[in-house]
Amino acid sequence: MRQKYKVFTEQGGVLICDSRKNNIPQKEPHSFSDFAQFSAIVGKDIIEIAAEEPEIRLKELFSNFKPIKAAGGLLIHEKELLLIFRNGFWDLPKGHVEDNETIDDAALREVKEECGLSNRINIVDFFQQTYHVYLFGSDSVLKITDWYIMKTTSKENLNPQIEEGISECKWVPIDELDQYLSQTFISIRELIYDFIKVNHLNR
Repeated sequence: MRQKYKVFTEQGGVLICDSRKNNIPQKEPHSFSDFAQFSAIVGKDIIEIAAEEPEIRLKELFSNFKPIKAAGGLLIHEKELLLIFRNGFWDLPKGHVEDNETIDDAALREVKEECGLSNRINIVDFFQQTYHVYLFGSDSVLKITDWYIMKTTSKENLNPQIEEGISECKWVPIDELDQYLSQTFISIRELIYDFIKVNHLNR
């Protein structure tokens, strides 16, 4: 299987793929100095970068960024996916991994906290990692999020975590997702499209 990494801003990003030929533009730096430089280079585009060892290339390009570990969930009830509306965008529940906490425990905790759910949630499987860069104060941050497929047999009442900027939680039928994905970040949109494709879900 072809190894690849996608690193996004809110609008664009880079796709790092394995190849014996490196097609990175000559004017592009060996590593990005900060978030501002990365955003200026990619704009709203997805730039493809070929590398013999994509994982090493990823670390080189973002060596000046502060890594932050996060975890989240794609929670399914029958043929509905749980979405949250946070700060003007539809999103998926996720958050930072706390000290002395396993990544899967963090994913479950964040889904429960952000949506006001009980313990009737089970992790089915690990799905994939996403990479997102942003500016936090003066720090250029590379957020690495582990996503888990989750299921629940009980469709509970939802209570958004207002203090985290979440104004709404909603169960959305898979075949109605497109109208919500137009108002999501590109990384979340691609994650959900991958999820639908891999799981052969009808839309």
